[in-house]
Amino acid sequence: MQIRTKLTIRFTVIAASILFFSLCSIYYFSEKHRENEFYNALKNKAFTTADLLIKVQEVDSSLLKIIDKNKKDVFHYENISVYDYVNKEIYTNNDSINFIELLPQFHETINQIRLYGEKRIEVGEMEIIGLSYIDRFNRFVILSGAIDKYGLENLKNLKNILTIVFLIVLLAVAIAGWIYAGRALKPISSVINEVDKISGTNLNLRLNEGNRKDEIARLSSTFNKMLNRIESAFKLQKTFVATASHELRNPLTMITSQLEVSLLKERNNGEYKKIISSVLDDIKNLNKISHGLLQLAKIDSAESDLGFSPVRMDDLIWETKTEFLSLYPECKVNFFIDNLPEDEKKLTINGIPQYLKICFFNLMENACKFSSDNTVTLKLFSEQKQIVIHFTDKGSGINQNDLPNIFEPFYRGEYVLYKKGYGIGLSIVKKIILLHNAQITVNSELKVGTTFILIFPLS
Repeated sequence: MQIRTKLTIRFTVIAASILFFSLCSIYYFSEKHRENEFYNALKNKAFTTADLLIKVQEVDSSLLKIIDKNKKDVFHYENISVYDYVNKEIYTNNDSINFIELLPQFHETINQIRLYGEKRIEVGEMEIIGLSYIDRFNRFVILSGAIDKYGLENLKNLKNILTIVFLIVLLAVAIAGWIYAGRALKPISSVINEVDKISGTNLNLRLNEGNRKDEIARLSSTFNKMLNRIESAFKLQKTFVATASHELRNPLTMITSQLEVSLLKERNNGEYKKIISSVLDDIKNLNKISHGLLQLAKIDSAESDLGFSPVRMDDLIWETKTEFLSLYPECKVNFFIDNLPEDEKKLTINGIPQYLKICFFNLMENACKFSSDNTVTLKLFSEQKQIVIHFTDKGSGINQNDLPNIFEPFYRGEYVLYKKGYGIGLSIVKKIILLHNAQITVNSELKVGTTFILIFPLS
């Protein structure tokens, strides 16, 4: 079911409920008003009859009956009967209606009237009011009843009118709801049409954000932000695939070329060893690239593959430093801890040790590679519920234009092209940092050096 139909139905149901309640209230209070008015009229007739019969000595039951028959305001099936203290009928103005036969528990009803002074009774369409009447010498009970023919007909007409009004208004509300729901959803339809036009070949298109104030504008703005991220991801993917293909193709091409050249003619052992050694270097390079790509892919799913655990950062750095120097004995790593806290919890985070070691190893390797004296300086300190680590080298620095791109896969800046590498290490570092909800910033000055700053929140 479409949203427009749902809105129309819900709007109509709500309006119908309110209208139904209102019309039922009108009918209910109208019926109560008719009932009260009719009973009051019966009550007045009853007291008038009793006054004439009991208080006026000149009027007896025969004369009173003649007076009642000549009245012009007689109700349909009207009857007024008066009973004495022993429940004997002393007067009735309509012999065709006998209250003793009409009321199933006549004597019990009379006793209740004497006890409470007044009682309303309904027998079919006839409405009867019983009244207690006391004079100086006796206690009487008066039963006054009739059918409110005109009142009930008016009430029936009112019911028909209210039913017709309800149906007409309900139809009008449904039509109005359909129209206004369409108008309300028109901006969303426009957004849908604009989104349908966007595909992988035209991700540069954006939605119209209108006045930038209402919910539709906010929805369009959210879509545009998402499209910006998707476009960036597509560009990054294309760049990554193109660069990775290029980086993988180079060593494969070199391996193929060297092997083809070696097969052109017979060679001595020395020449074969030289070719094999060169091919082996290319294979090692290819292995490094493949290993880096696998690390990038595995880190993306690290949260589901590996569990986080408490990691003491100073111990992990010492361990990484030892492994690094065993592989790169020509490098020098200076590690300093400023203001060592007494509480070891201030040096512990919740992390994945394997990936943190990869992160520190790559930063040490980078700093050693680009430093003029192969020296990297590490500083660790704890402050304000966070651990901060500096990796500093004395290299040529990074151009400010290159800084925003250094964490992109296979990106190599202007001043590092002469150094051997593939541009994967810092991409891995950035992913590991984000995986730990940490931050990484870079301060660099040309011909002075570069400092990578890692900030980890304490667990």
